[in-house]
Amino acid sequence: MIVDLDAHQGNGHETDFRLQQNVYIMDVYNKAVYPNDKDAKAFIDRKIELNPFTNDSEYLELVEENLEIALHDFHPDIIVYNAGTDILEGDRLGRLSISPKGIIRRDQIVFMKARERRVPIVMLTSGGYLRSTAQIIAESIINLYDLGLIDGPK
Repeated sequence: MIVDLDAHQGNGHETDFRLQQNVYIMDVYNKAVYPNDKDAKAFIDRKIELNPFTNDSEYLELVEENLEIALHDFHPDIIVYNAGTDILEGDRLGRLSISPKGIIRRDQIVFMKARERRVPIVMLTSGGYLRSTAQIIAESIINLYDLGLIDGPK
C-alpha cells in the first residue's frame, strides 16, 4: 500500500503500478496544484482532493477517516508512506495550511494505524520547501519514538 500524503497528486507511482492489482494507492492532495495528471489520477484507489489552504482539523479528520477505510478495504503486507511536509502552512508550492503540530499528528496517525494492524511501514520524507521542515520532521520522528511507534538505534 502506498499512502501518499505529499501536497501534490502523485503521478509516478500511480503510473508505475497502474496494472498491479496487489498495490493499493491512497493519495491526499491539494487539487489546485501541480501536476493535475488526469491519466495517473485514474489509478488512485482512494483519492482525497483538498481545497487550497485546508487546515489541521479538516485535514487530520480526512486522513484518519480515509486511511481507516483504505486499511479495511485492502490488507497490505507493507505500507510505503510518503510523508511530504509541503502541506505546511506558508509553503508556496503545496498551498495548504497544516501546522507543525498537524504534521506531527498526521505521522502519528499513520504509524498508529499501521501498528494496530501489525503492518511494517517505510516512511519517506519528501516535499517541503521551507527551512523549518527539517526541524518538524525531526520532531515528528522523536514523537514516534517516544510513543513507541518506531524503534531506536540498536
